[in-house]
Amino acid sequence: MGGLWAVAYGIGFLALYRGSPMPRARLLLSSQAMQSTVRTLVLGALVAASASLQAQCYEPNTGASLGVGDDVVFGMQPLGFAFALGGVTYTNIHVTTNGFVYLSNAGVPAAGGADYLATAAALVAGSPRIAPYWSDLDVIAANGAGVKFNALPGKTVITWENAIEYGDAGSNRFSVQMQLLATGEIYFAYDGRCAVRTAGDFVVGMSRGGGVVVPAASNFSTVNVTAITTNFEIFNSGALPLDLAGKTIRFAPAGLGYAWVPQTCGGSHASYGSGCYKSSDSFYQLTVAPAASSAALSNTAITMIPNGTGYTVIQGGSVFVAPSIAATALVLADDNAVATPTLTTAFPFNGGTAVTLNVCSNGFVSATAGNPPGYAPVVATMLSNLQTAWYSYHDYNPTAVGSGQVKFEQVGSVAYITWDGVFNYGGTTAADASRFQFQFDCASGIVRVVYQTVSANAHTGFSSGEPHLVGYSPGGASNDLGSTTFATGLPLTFTAQQMSNLSLVATGAPVSRPTLGSTITYMTSNIPEFAPASGLHVAINILSVAQVPAPGLDLGFLGAPGCAALVASLDITQAMVGASASAAVTLVLPAGLPPGFHFFSQSAALFTPNSLPNGQNAFGLTTSNAIATVVGAW
Repeated sequence: MGGLWAVAYGIGFLALYRGSPMPRARLLLSSQAMQSTVRTLVLGALVAASASLQAQCYEPNTGASLGVGDDVVFGMQPLGFAFALGGVTYTNIHVTTNGFVYLSNAGVPAAGGADYLATAAALVAGSPRIAPYWSDLDVIAANGAGVKFNALPGKTVITWENAIEYGDAGSNRFSVQMQLLATGEIYFAYDGRCAVRTAGDFVVGMSRGGGVVVPAASNFSTVNVTAITTNFEIFNSGALPLDLAGKTIRFAPAGLGYAWVPQTCGGSHASYGSGCYKSSDSFYQLTVAPAASSAALSNTAITMIPNGTGYTVIQGGSVFVAPSIAATALVLADDNAVATPTLTTAFPFNGGTAVTLNVCSNGFVSATAGNPPGYAPVVATMLSNLQTAWYSYHDYNPTAVGSGQVKFEQVGSVAYITWDGVFNYGGTTAADASRFQFQFDCASGIVRVVYQTVSANAHTGFSSGEPHLVGYSPGGASNDLGSTTFATGLPLTFTAQQMSNLSLVATGAPVSRPTLGSTITYMTSNIPEFAPASGLHVAINILSVAQVPAPGLDLGFLGAPGCAALVASLDITQAMVGASASAAVTLVLPAGLPPGFHFFSQSAALFTPNSLPNGQNAFGLTTSNAIATVVGAW
């Protein structure tokens, strides 16, 4: 598998876009060629998976409509063969609008009414009954609905097409189909719209009737076998939601009972794995022992200077400015406390601008609300916080008796946020106080953190709050570059945000009927620039008949660590080249594909090799999540 990806990208994709004269058109397939390729792939897969593709899924030859209405039992219909249920054969069927049928031999036993209250007791009473979706259904002609019947050779098909539940004001239409085979097999098929939307139970199952004992309820979503004819499952809009949408349940006779197997026949797309890279870098210095923190921070300053994509961080660059008498003391409790002072001019930062700052009592300032104000300065928390923030993170308590306050004032373009003698948590004396401030320059975007004194006191029982975590992290997950010792590791230049995870979404139901196919659209987002400031975005979408389950094959051997191959072959590729960071390709599914056939898709994009910090991704390749698609019959 690794060799496949190496050859595909190293020779084909890269040769195309990194200087080879190979024409781009050779990677693209015409719509006709693509459909032919899909058919070839399917035929090959059928040989290996024929046993799993025997489901009697949706039968498109539904026949004529028996009619529409509410609580109707239609006239008796011949099956065309003798159908066995519970050791007795039947030749006729009585179809109701409420999602079930009665069996008889020329009306014996007599059919019951179109019961709209579905219960297990009613299922076992009266005439033999088979219920793929016994509920109070409403079959309305204006909805394009109808109850259809067709007697085919060896098979009878009944379809409740575009029905709704009685009382569903939203008129949520769905279709259910039942097939009775001369072999005694029963198939219940549910389209992907099926769901319980109104109050009350509905029943799925069958019984020979006559007042047999009500057995325990079954679970038709898992394979099972029973020795009795009466089998049922109850669903409702509360604790028992429907789990059969998009599935077909095959009931094969097993003596007087049945063995049943749920099979997927409805089309679906499911995402698996994850894309790369969310390439954000943070910087920080972590000191744990209180004495070490005091020595490293007291009478120091760091300055963060915007460089277009991140910051250049230097030592010094400012002095502590004592709060004036006009400074506002922020109302902050211990922990779980955030104040939001308003700026007179907006502060620009990489990713946006802030008109208010979110100040946490525990020593950090966020550009937007949303970061948890916990007391423990943990690196992993800082790197995963949702919002951009600047940190001098420690367990402070401005509500302690004798503690100073956190104060705010803006002078000209500079906003000052000062921990003015605020105590450590558990502190009781002046020796427990720290004095430092953030300076946000709204004209330049420069941020400074300036320290006068940082307490060296430790308090028994509060060790989790003793570390000091100083630095910056942009919103979302960030790369951990390790702790930087400011005294020896500055100046430091880093990129705060370079790209977001490559993302793939599939839309359009993957449906293939005997005479009609469908179209799937694959949308790839967050395609990085092929080269800085080029305005060009280069990617491919890959279709494969095989997957590599998540987390996939790490492509570190290609020079793209952290990116994963989630498909096992490159059976169809479509190029995406343009000025947009989002691009779409389509796949036309031909008619006649078997329900249940699986295939997989993933996208990949190129960017400048070695352009990420710290040598990350020397190859210049990013990959998306993958989509697993199941072809459905409806």
